[in-house]
Amino acid sequence: MKNQNNVAFHKLVIVGALTALFFLGAPKSALAHARLERSSPAADSEAAKAPAQIELWFSELLDDGFNSISVFAAADTDPKTRKNLALGDAKVDAKDRTHLINAVNPLPPGDYVVEWRVLSLDGHSAPGKFKFKVSAAK
Repeated sequence: MKNQNNVAFHKLVIVGALTALFFLGAPKSALAHARLERSSPAADSEAAKAPAQIELWFSELLDDGFNSISVFAAADTDPKTRKNLALGDAKVDAKDRTHLINAVNPLPPGDYVVEWRVLSLDGHSAPGKFKFKVSAAK
């Protein structure tokens, strides 16, 4: 009986150690949401020339559907009435599935907000936003 208890105890220790190793070795990003890594225009930047498109790069691969980018004047704060200056739907870059692109209407000088919602391939949805400025031509 004592030998059987020893064997059972050793099996339990081995299973516990393997379980701990599995969780310590699992990639942490597998449980994370897509984070914005960079953008063009850059967050909180000032552009001398208005961008023709908004480009976002994320930390996770993106699903083809359910992604959106909205661009609106920073002074236009009411979500119900503000005008989205993005043209059409945001598209995932087929060559880089972390890259999301959306064309925009011509932007006059002013402050703008970019809002997005993305769906990563692991099924997690993530929102975010940042501001940028288009300066007046000199």
